[in-house]
Order: sequence, then structure tokens, then C-alpha cells
Amino acid sequence: MLRLDHPMTPHIFRASGLMDGVMVRGQNMSVSPSAVRAELLAECLPLFTEMREVAWMWFADEVPFILAAVDEYEAAIRALAGLHGGQITEDRRDGKGACPVCGTPITYYRKWKIVLCGECDKPFMAAHSKLDSSEGFSTWLI
Repeated sequence: MLRLDHPMTPHIFRASGLMDGVMVRGQNMSVSPSAVRAELLAECLPLFTEMREVAWMWFADEVPFILAAVDEYEAAIRALAGLHGGQITEDRRDGKGACPVCGTPITYYRKWKIVLCGECDKPFMAAHSKLDSSEGFSTWLI
């Protein structure tokens, strides 16, 4: 458990917020048409930049691992945004039906208002998990 009086706590919280900002946009992206995916990608890019800055400033010992994981996270989000050559017209943000890309049933968590394609999310969630680890930003402590 994260100690709130530890000097790294604010930086771990900041990293967590950045990571989750990308994750939420990625989940939304996985059920959105290509035009919305492009907008969400544009919102993610500054978050990746800030993740790298936080790593350099506060996580010196973990910088190589974190930067590689951020690169992987960004590549996965970019790939998700560009699926089907940017020609996805179906919108599944209502939580109904199947993913227009892979055909997987859409997952809808009504309680938290989260809608996603669990299959299309796997690549970026793998990178998210790396950043969450003790080799990364250690956000698993929160």
C-alpha cells in the first residue's frame, strides 16, 4: 500500500492519472468510429509525452523500462486508432452488439458506464500493466 507521506506519492498518483487517462480513451476508442478514434488519439498523445517527462524527472532508476512501456502503450493506441485503415463507421458506444473490427461481443459495465471491446483492448492493456508494475511507475501500490 502506498504511504501518503512518501516523497514519491505525488508522482505515482500523477503517473496513474496519465495512464488511466489513456486507458479510458483507449476503451472508448475500441467501440468508436474512426473519426472519433482519431480525436481520442490526439487527446492521448500529450499524455504519453507527460508520462515520459514524469519518468525522466522522478523515476530515474526505471527510465529505460518505463520509456519502452510508454512506447509500447503509444504504439498500441495508435494501432487501435488506425484499425481497418480508418474506415470504421459503426459506433458501439451504446454497449450493444459486437465489435465492428473483431466481432467480439461488446463489454458494458453499466455500474461504471464503461463500454469496451475486451479483445481490441488487450494490446494496450498489456503495456498499461507494465507501467503499473514495480518496474514501472508502481501504480499498483495505490
